[in-house]
Amino acid sequence: MDMGIRHDDMRRSGRALSHLGAFVERAAQAANPSRSKLGRAAAVVTVARLGARLLPAGLRLARRYPLASTLAISGILLALYATRPPRMSRSYGP
Repeated sequence: MDMGIRHDDMRRSGRALSHLGAFVERAAQAANPSRSKLGRAAAVVTVARLGARLLPAGLRLARRYPLASTLAISGILLALYATRPPRMSRSYGP
């Protein structure tokens, strides 16, 4: 049994990480209100395509490592929550 890392595995992992980085970058661009509507629409389309490509790998990861994937999803949701703009507080006083 060979326990070494094959170059093919490294290439696939590198490609998946590259797609994940592009996915996060385009999702941030789609959520940025200072971008043009056309740029945000293009980012949404790209996010949908990359998400469809990354979904099978994410599901395999969730089946193999349920606790780690739950923590990763929680961290991503927390990061998205932290990047949203703050709410404007209403002042009811004079």
